[in-house]
Amino acid sequence: DGGDGGDGGDGGDGSGTAGWVQWRRSVKAATGAAELKTAMRQLGDAVPAAEGRAGRVWRSSWWARLEESVTLPQLALRLLELEAAVWPRHGVVAGMPLEAAVQERDGSNREWVRAGIVSVWRDGSFRVRVRFESRSERGEWLEDYANPLSKQGRKERGAEWRWPQPPPEQRGRRSRAAG
Repeated sequence: DGGDGGDGGDGGDGSGTAGWVQWRRSVKAATGAAELKTAMRQLGDAVPAAEGRAGRVWRSSWWARLEESVTLPQLALRLLELEAAVWPRHGVVAGMPLEAAVQERDGSNREWVRAGIVSVWRDGSFRVRVRFESRSERGEWLEDYANPLSKQGRKERGAEWRWPQPPPEQRGRRSRAAG
C-alpha cells in the first residue's frame, strides 16, 4: 500500500518479517491513541538503534517524546521520526558514514570531512550532521541532500558529499590487487 513506511519485501527494513506483519495488524486494529501508543512502544523495542552516542541520545529523546504524545497527530509524528531514523531507503540508512565537502567562509581550502547520516526520508533524501574544525573555524550543522538516485542527487554526489574513501595506503593496495 506504500503508506506503511516500508519499502515492501525484505530489503532489510523488516517489512517482510512475521513480526512486522503482526505489528501492522495491531496498528490497524487500534481504536484510539492509547492502543496505538502501545503498538508504537512495541515497534520502538523491535527496531535496531543507530550506533554510537548520537544514536543513543536520539533514541532516548524519541522515547521521551513518545511518552509525552497523547493525540493521534503526535503519535503519527513519532512514527515518522522512527521511520526516518531506522528504515533504509535506496541503500541509505541512518547511522551510515559519509564525507561532506566543506570550505572556509572565503571559499578556500575545500576539504572532505567525515559526517553521519541522521535521517532518511521516504523519498530517499537524507539529512547529515556535519562537524567541521580548522585553525580558524569550527562548527556543527545539519545538511539535507537529495535521493542519491535522483537527478539532483547524482549532481550532489561527488560534489557536495561522497561515500567514505579508504586511507591512501589501502587505495594503493586495492589498485595493485585489481591490476
